[in-house]
Amino acid sequence: MHSARDAALYVISRVRPEAGRPSRAETLLHESFRKYSLDSRDRRLATELVYGVIRNLIALDYSLSFYIKDPRKVQPEIRNILRLAAYQILYLDKIPPRAAVDEAVEQAKRVEDRGEGRSGNVRSRSTGGFVNAVLRNMLREPGKVIFPDPDKNPLDYLSLRLSYPKWLVKRWTGRFGFEGAKALMEAGNERPPLVVRANAPGTSREALAEIFGEAGIQTAPGRYAPDALILKSHRPVTELPGYDEGLFSVQDEAAQLVSLLVAPEPGELVLDACAAPGGKSAHLSSIGSRSTGSGNSARIVSMDISLDKLALLKENSLRLKAPNIFPVAADAAGELPFRAGCFDRILLDAPCTALGIIRRRPEIKYTRKPAAIARMAAMQLSMLENVSGLLKPGGTLVYSVCSTEPEEGEGVVETFLSRHAEFALEDPRPFLPEAARDSAIDDIVRTFPIPHGTDGFFMARMVRRQR
Repeated sequence: MHSARDAALYVISRVRPEAGRPSRAETLLHESFRKYSLDSRDRRLATELVYGVIRNLIALDYSLSFYIKDPRKVQPEIRNILRLAAYQILYLDKIPPRAAVDEAVEQAKRVEDRGEGRSGNVRSRSTGGFVNAVLRNMLREPGKVIFPDPDKNPLDYLSLRLSYPKWLVKRWTGRFGFEGAKALMEAGNERPPLVVRANAPGTSREALAEIFGEAGIQTAPGRYAPDALILKSHRPVTELPGYDEGLFSVQDEAAQLVSLLVAPEPGELVLDACAAPGGKSAHLSSIGSRSTGSGNSARIVSMDISLDKLALLKENSLRLKAPNIFPVAADAAGELPFRAGCFDRILLDAPCTALGIIRRRPEIKYTRKPAAIARMAAMQLSMLENVSGLLKPGGTLVYSVCSTEPEEGEGVVETFLSRHAEFALEDPRPFLPEAARDSAIDDIVRTFPIPHGTDGFFMARMVRRQR
């Protein structure tokens, strides 16, 4: 019978974050749930193991290196078995260490039975024996692992202790100092909250909280967004009450603030330029439909280059009962199928390095490289310039990215404004809930996992001057 650890091994062996592959842990996890027919309890454990190993990958490999003569010679699947067990031993209090060792040995034996695992320093003994020896030594000699001194070698300390690539550690310590970077990295390693947006006008945050409460799910109101609800639940999202009825959409509070900055009005034509999978389009639809008859709602044109993602967007808009969303397949950086000056408002939530959502997608820490920041910034600027011509004079253009890096945020907007005198920044605070206004500085909005408790986002609201 397969276990949560088998499912976790399946995922980690395919994500391979150290190899720079873009596979998403979330997608592979759902695949593993189906493959191994896990119950809800084993799903929770598999999820904990997968994300725990990925978040702490560098620290785990560093720790294991003290107990393995030549880690480079260990076959990849055996290395992943050791990582899984080491995570349980070093980071999880509720799993007995010996149970973690025994499970790892059994997994290694199954690998050996398939004819794998014998390589390098593993040849002189069975695969199971090798795994057992490494992990038993880890239990017997926990003090053998010594991390660099944070005072003498702060960059190596942060990189090895908190499992961030050296280039990102250097970048963040340069911007925020040692303590600031450390706090941001620690926040990025935490389990993110499950945040949903009550799908008004179909329901309210209070009514949705009552529905969850009746199902035994604890909730708390969001700190910033008026429709945000924070859930304390281990259930799959699709099994939550109200999901099928379209009463909510999963969306972090920072992402909800983006749509509030757009602030569509009934009867307006709005472009969501990089829309899929459709969370912000649905929110824009909700905002533009309030206090109005269905015939006068804002119309949301949801554009994306990916046909597969647009299919998902259509599915979500049906579930959320948003008939005023109109999907269009087009590239925001290419030729656009609209006439100039036809939109009242435009949202460009641009593709980015996604370094602001590391706590949700920890594999990003390893798949992103330094050159990606400049490359993404150039593409973002191209998209911004391309879609800006579609905006009416007097219209609103909101640019956002889920990145912490200034080149992708402030840098893109500053360059755009220097080239386009017809656009100007607009004070975002009147469009933000009062609790979120401290995130606005110099007419732009920045959120971080610390201190805001949200994903890391950049947002700017611009207006096209009247002729």
